[in-house]
Amino acid sequence: MELSDLRIFRAVVREGGVTRAAERLHRVQSNVTTRIRQIEDDLDTALFIREGKRLHLSPAGQVLLGYADRLLTLADEARAACAIRGRAASSVSAPWKVPRQCGYPAR
Repeated sequence: MELSDLRIFRAVVREGGVTRAAERLHRVQSNVTTRIRQIEDDLDTALFIREGKRLHLSPAGQVLLGYADRLLTLADEARAACAIRGRAASSVSAPWKVPRQCGYPAR
């Protein structure tokens, strides 16, 4: 399971369905549906209770949502920490060694 999978899962929950989540994520609906099914297959459990076109979180889905929120928050914190440390390192020495992912342009 990738962080991108968790972002898609969380978007489906927050948007209340696959179609709106796909629009928000700028993806096609079939891609979002496939990713949700892959997560369900990976975990061997249903994450949603499907009632027609409506989706409701299953008990397992509620558990995963808690983990997804925490993991995605940690990933955001890690990116921010990288950016802060990268700026500090570039102001001291060897700015060419700070990766561009931390927000530095190439020199």
